[in-house]
Amino acid sequence: MGVAAMAGLRLRSRMDLGKVWPEFLVWLAVSVCTLGLGWLVVAGHFFRAVINSVELTDAAGTPVGRLVCRYDVERSIGQLLRWLVVCIATLGVGLLFYSFAAARAAMNHTEVEWY
Repeated sequence: MGVAAMAGLRLRSRMDLGKVWPEFLVWLAVSVCTLGLGWLVVAGHFFRAVINSVELTDAAGTPVGRLVCRYDVERSIGQLLRWLVVCIATLGVGLLFYSFAAARAAMNHTEVEWY
């Protein structure tokens, strides 16, 4: 795809918020039961779900591709354990910083799948 063709590309989210509620309620219960430490796993899943719902459209609004995130928070158990220690040592303040780290990791594992 040439530079001129890419100039009109836009990102369009196709996330259906009605389908998010059941998953959100499960993860909310997990987070409450784990005193917030469940967010270490939840954040990666939420960011991946948002990224995977994004389509690329051309200037006319026709879908030309989509974003595909292959981030799997459970695979990077070493990083997860480090953040667990940080969160416990900072009495939960580390979770704020972890959210940004999880978003960055999800974006770094994202690629464009062209139609």
